Amino acid sequence: MSARVSSCLGHDFSDRNREGHHRSPRERSGESLRTAPDQTEIRVWERTAELLKVIETLKLELSDQRRLAEDAERRALQAEESRRTLEVLRNCVGQGIAITGAPDVSIRMSGRTGRQLTGHSRDDRALFAETHDAIIITTPKGKFVDFNQAWLDLFGYTREEAIRLNAEAMYIHPEDLHRFQREVEREGSVREYGVKMSSKRGNEMYCLVSSTVLRSADGDVLGYQTIIHDITELKRADRALRQLNGRLVRSQDEERRRLARDLHDGTAPLLTGLSMNLAVLEGSAHRLDPRARRALTECVALTKQGAVEVRTISYLLHPPLLEELGLTSGISWYAKGFAQRSGIEVELDLPPMSVRFPHHVELALFRVVQESLANVHRHSGSSTARIGLIRGSEQTTLEVSDRGRGIAKEMLSKTDGTSGAVGVGIAGMQERLEQLGGRLEIDSDCQGTTVRAIVPLYEEWL
Repeated sequence: MSARVSSCLGHDFSDRNREGHHRSPRERSGESLRTAPDQTEIRVWERTAELLKVIETLKLELSDQRRLAEDAERRALQAEESRRTLEVLRNCVGQGIAITGAPDVSIRMSGRTGRQLTGHSRDDRALFAETHDAIIITTPKGKFVDFNQAWLDLFGYTREEAIRLNAEAMYIHPEDLHRFQREVEREGSVREYGVKMSSKRGNEMYCLVSSTVLRSADGDVLGYQTIIHDITELKRADRALRQLNGRLVRSQDEERRRLARDLHDGTAPLLTGLSMNLAVLEGSAHRLDPRARRALTECVALTKQGAVEVRTISYLLHPPLLEELGLTSGISWYAKGFAQRSGIEVELDLPPMSVRFPHHVELALFRVVQESLANVHRHSGSSTARIGLIRGSEQTTLEVSDRGRGIAKEMLSKTDGTSGAVGVGIAGMQERLEQLGGRLEIDSDCQGTTVRAIVPLYEEWL
């Protein structure tokens, strides 16, 4: 349809351009104003076509997101299976069952009944051998006592090699093992301890480790019973999902920048030209009848208002002060305009203008301010708001608070970004901060809400 509109209007424009050489400047100016709607229509169709392409791209990317989310759900179900397996094995420990898998090593331990057992029952042994999760029993010094086939398959060792192995060989950083053992002994058991491990071939794996300490009747540590769940693929899927979300965020910022530039360089000059022509007409307003003079006065006012609105929208889409003067100036400018538009008083507690952050950090925090104040205006009912920004040695903390009605508990519980019920705003803020290694915290009650954005400051950023 865009091509048809362009074709239909193209001949008309050519004829008018040929005739334009024989017209006065005022006539050409009037003709430009009359053809402006047609030119605008063409630009609208062209922009619509561009946006449709962007929408199709986003649909494809969202489809990838859903696929990755389904994969993550499948991994979560596997993790739940691991937890159930661990519960069964804990029951075995509670009954005093000792495990003797390696031919030359055994652990004997006293159970609650005072008996000493030297092996699994048939059912327990079948569970130990057939579960898909890697299970090992080790001594305090790291000697392997027992292991199942799933562990051998995961790490790539033979049974003979595993018998001579020390548990430190599994860890990329051996100190992680000792730290883990201390925590298990202190707590009695640990669930889903994230750690990097290495297979026989040197392949790096990210694993969740759950373990229970095995003690004698006297309380001495006999060993550790451990389940290892490989979540390397889940981590890769999660990383891919984050990269995809990062692309979406960057695409949004690039589109905002482009629209802001088009408004500033295209629409704003048109309104300026219109205002100048109207100023010429105002010089001859005394020749017009009262009705025409009133119409002219309204046109002048509407043009000025339109120019202000276009400039404001352009700055909101991509604030130039943010790049030129930094986050403090950008927030101050935005808060002042927000107070004028909404009637909500905004208190500022910001560092000096000379304090600068990396541009991507400043942009992310500025967007958090925008979205938070928009939520204050739309939902809180508060007449005041406060913005605080603190730069520490290791992290930056931004707080936006109000004294409104707060967020309902059932809504607040959904602010993990997985539910559309809280809108895309909170999810967008979370995603921006996660891209920087940061996090979003929301505290809310009947006395108000505080949105807290925390971003670490890495040395390479400073």
